[in-house]
Amino acid sequence: MHLHSVAPKELIQADYEVLKSYERLDTMPETEELLLIQSLEGRAHNGAGVFNKRCYVNTTIDDVVRALDRDADEIKGKRQALIDDMIDFAMAAMNGEKKDKLLGANGDPFLGIRLFQERRVNARDVLRGLYMGGLRDNPDIRRETERIYQTKIGGGRCYIIDVKRMLEMNLDGELLAHEAHQDQIEEYMKCGLIVGTEGVVDPKTQRYFYIRHRLGPGQSDDAAMIMAGILYNADVALGVFLADAIDTLEKYAPLYKDQDGNLSFQIGRGFKDLRLTLEDVYELASLAAIPELEEYRVPDSSLRYLLSIDQRSQQCAFKTHLDFIEGKPVVPLSVSFKRILSTEFYEYINRRLVNVRKLGKLAVPNLTIKELDRPAAELMHRGFAVLPKDATVSDVIRKFKETKCDLIVLQDKNNKVVGAMSPQDLLYYLNGAGDSNAGA
Repeated sequence: MHLHSVAPKELIQADYEVLKSYERLDTMPETEELLLIQSLEGRAHNGAGVFNKRCYVNTTIDDVVRALDRDADEIKGKRQALIDDMIDFAMAAMNGEKKDKLLGANGDPFLGIRLFQERRVNARDVLRGLYMGGLRDNPDIRRETERIYQTKIGGGRCYIIDVKRMLEMNLDGELLAHEAHQDQIEEYMKCGLIVGTEGVVDPKTQRYFYIRHRLGPGQSDDAAMIMAGILYNADVALGVFLADAIDTLEKYAPLYKDQDGNLSFQIGRGFKDLRLTLEDVYELASLAAIPELEEYRVPDSSLRYLLSIDQRSQQCAFKTHLDFIEGKPVVPLSVSFKRILSTEFYEYINRRLVNVRKLGKLAVPNLTIKELDRPAAELMHRGFAVLPKDATVSDVIRKFKETKCDLIVLQDKNNKVVGAMSPQDLLYYLNGAGDSNAGA
């Protein structure tokens, strides 16, 4: 069946050659090829590279694979093998087997990432990261996170779509992915547009398309990994990263299904040492959410962009994020397709830490400090003023205006600190949120 807005074979081939000529990923060549092939789908959608601003919104990974004269079943099998390595690790660890390296059955590191060849991990923490990482993209988890944290995230999921019905309804991949369809999902199922959420796709009559449920800026995979590392530790961060990798690879596999989500549920049911609740998942989803007014500050890197080697520093974002989590010196480099400077992103991360409810979980007290043996007194924030605890709101406002400080510290008559207030706290109070009778 003819489907419009699918990229021509010759453009796909030309763009692949261009991309392959300059892009290097911090992984083994075979994995690099699998990820570059997938990148062509997004480049066709967005009119990047050789597509020259012409958007081919119905192009799928299957179209790319066939245009490059690759064997579809072979490519799917290789991608599934990468997923299976990670799932087998999780199942073995849950069954009590000693697993201290992220290696597959043949001894190759997960995803071909050389760092994993020697790095030792705590399997329990990797499982915890896989659990949270696989759940945070779940539409129900996102919706509940929006309710709890009063934030806008948006989201959706992939479905198997009947191409004939899609054309009859004047829809395409662009409209399905970028408009809100939450209220129509049940109708789409009844009328045959949505064939199912998992199964084998017939490329002649079906497509595996993302349908957006609710509008919103989404979540950042970069922020999810880093926040997990800060709240817990680097091994939990690696688990979140691996869950995102499964989510990427499952988009073109022998059987289309939510493999990272299914793994989360298996870990949640069968891993007795999880020590996490859904509240922890909601918190991570909230911290990974991209604020509407700060989208330009927050990267959302695909697996390809996380592993893409910066030519100047010979570093990739994945390794730099890991260094940041562990308090090591970091190299400034442009991150994701947005080309956001990593150090600016890390400043954003530190500001977001004020939203963490369980401050005792923080793994590193200040992650932008390169010299961790410097005297702590040098790092003290001096932009504060002191008032007695019986000061009025008028006194606080006057003090903020006079001193231009960032914080008011309240003390009792014995100079004991009893609390503190920021300008944001003051605005929150003045807007009525601090009044227990507000709205009554």
